[in-house]
Amino acid sequence: MAMSGFKKIVPVMVATIMAATLGWCAYRSGMFFSTDFYRVEIAIYTFAIVYASRLAMGGASGSDWRAWLPFGMAVLFAGQLAFGPASVLGTEDAVLRWCAYGCWTLLVSGIVRWGNFGKDAVMLAVQATGAWLLAGGWAGWYGGISFTDIVLRFNDAELSATGARLAGFLQYPNSYGAVLAMLLLVQLQCWANIGKFRRLAAVTAIPYGGALLLTESRGAIVALAVGVSLAWLLQPGRDGRVRLLVAVGIAAAGGGIAAWLSWQWMSGGQAAAPWLALACAIAGAATLLALDEREAMRRHWAWLIAAAGVAVAWWSAFSGAGGRISGHYGTAASRWLFYKDGWRMFLDRPLLGNGGGSWRSMFSLYQSQPYVGGEVHSGYLDILLDGGLIGLAWLAIMLGAYLLGIWRFNRTALAPAALLLFHTAIDFDWSYAFVWLLLLTWLVLNGTPPAAGKAVSDAMGVPGKSAGSGEKVAKKVRGGLVARRALAALLVIASAAGGWAARRSDAAIERAAAGMAAAPAAREAQLRAALEANPAMTRIRLALAPLLPLRERAALLEAGRRYEPYAPRLSLMLGDTYAELGNVAQAVAGLREATRLERFSREGQTAAVATLAGLAQSRRDAGDEAGARAAAEGAVSLFERYRELDRQVAAMAHPANSKEFGLSASARMNGAKSMLLLGRVEEGIKLLREVVREGDADWREEAQELLESVAAK
Repeated sequence: MAMSGFKKIVPVMVATIMAATLGWCAYRSGMFFSTDFYRVEIAIYTFAIVYASRLAMGGASGSDWRAWLPFGMAVLFAGQLAFGPASVLGTEDAVLRWCAYGCWTLLVSGIVRWGNFGKDAVMLAVQATGAWLLAGGWAGWYGGISFTDIVLRFNDAELSATGARLAGFLQYPNSYGAVLAMLLLVQLQCWANIGKFRRLAAVTAIPYGGALLLTESRGAIVALAVGVSLAWLLQPGRDGRVRLLVAVGIAAAGGGIAAWLSWQWMSGGQAAAPWLALACAIAGAATLLALDEREAMRRHWAWLIAAAGVAVAWWSAFSGAGGRISGHYGTAASRWLFYKDGWRMFLDRPLLGNGGGSWRSMFSLYQSQPYVGGEVHSGYLDILLDGGLIGLAWLAIMLGAYLLGIWRFNRTALAPAALLLFHTAIDFDWSYAFVWLLLLTWLVLNGTPPAAGKAVSDAMGVPGKSAGSGEKVAKKVRGGLVARRALAALLVIASAAGGWAARRSDAAIERAAAGMAAAPAAREAQLRAALEANPAMTRIRLALAPLLPLRERAALLEAGRRYEPYAPRLSLMLGDTYAELGNVAQAVAGLREATRLERFSREGQTAAVATLAGLAQSRRDAGDEAGARAAAEGAVSLFERYRELDRQVAAMAHPANSKEFGLSASARMNGAKSMLLLGRVEEGIKLLREVVREGDADWREEAQELLESVAAK
């Protein structure tokens, strides 16, 4: 029976909405920041409620059981809120994200189970998203659009051999490169399989390859090599393997030349490079299109084309980036530091983990060297830290279920999924909500059985397998009307709760932004309203605290530690507040905790010593000798810990000191003042002489004056 006009339009509408959602997520820095993702979550929850209502009434195809698995992660993180997570906000955001991922997989699963036109709609959305990412990257490289950090510039050969790396909308070359590599492999397979999108694949293969090389991402290139090897092994038929080799060779050669021309343009050496790169892409596309309908070449010619193409790519592209590709493994060494420190963190809470965002909240407590590292650079280790062994096990079940489905229904699609899953092991791709949505879309598209009675085909060109008899599948998947309504009710409850929580957090962000932009008189009221909307937002609490009277400020900061117990800035500000109140014991405790939580912070260590030294002097001026001695002892204790830590870093062979950690002249000066107050004159004089020798002009002058004052006594 022919589809009605409306049914023909529906797949196009669905593809447009999906592509718009994925494209917007990519454009907004890949939804790396939870604050950007709140509104998308609300939209996804809304669509899920609509889907649930149709599901309950029998008007929508039942979803595959695998689509419900992401909700298991949401349940895990929700349960962690009762066990004191490292960050309440990070854990709440994890619940919202995984609920949104679950709603997304249900929606995609429902579309895929429409049959061939549903699968084609989802594949079209993936292709449109890839084209958007690709166009944005190339436009950003050549200055056609203005987007923050779309191209990153470096002066360090360990970070970039050419001095510029394409980061795309994700603003991070490695994750952008991994996504490009996955989508490039999809194009190669589409062309090799003579799929529905083979002509689009012919046009985009070289631009994908060139953009990937411009990222200079070694991990993404290795992941692509792994993915291509797996694709070749899984490719059915001799002719299909031959065509895949031909596609690899042409894409590698064309992409390498386009990337080399683009590097030349960036360095100012080739004004005509954009047009030459475009000509290269057109020539490659024309070649692939000309070969599209012909019989596959002989196998030895295919291998020769593939080898020659890779050689051209290596020579033309890696001749500039080769120093970084073949050497300079400092970034790899830094990753190893992250992994070792992350493993220590995991061992402290192995079963359930520390809750959402645990590495970002706690790494400064565990780091063994003074590196900057807000991400642990491994998606699997990140899951292990957040959700423990239970979370990693559930993730394995979820991914394994879909990979088994892909093996059954469209095993060639395993290669792009495996590529991204491989790269995730060595970088933080999963910190981007966009990457999760793209990966889940691909898994659902290729690992979901069709609804009973639906025909099966593959947009990549490889016929899938039938899901089995309609009656059997209907009983297993769709269930009876009662089961459908029960699942629909659960989905409505989860979506409504998630939508409310996301709206609450989004309102807090809106009010905080309004508060920071408001006049000083109105700022406090706006920030109070923002914090009331979501008390777990520490950055709002820190912005509001300085506007409040001291005692109220102290109470506000103390309350904040219940939501973020490992936040060093909270403890540092709390210690400062108690110092202003003249409460020596609590000031020392707060500042000691701050320096424990972030021991490699030069600024934090210096401020803590300075605050206690100032408190000691003010207590002495007030006639409180006992308080003055207690504060001075606290200052000296913190200073000595700081000095010992500086010695440890100096003794390291090759420390990862991106924080530029070291003993400051200010800390020496305030440590000396506190020692003098305690009667430790010789030690104080020694420190003052160090400041005179090594400090800047202002500190030298102050130290010299104090030395002269001590000598006069």
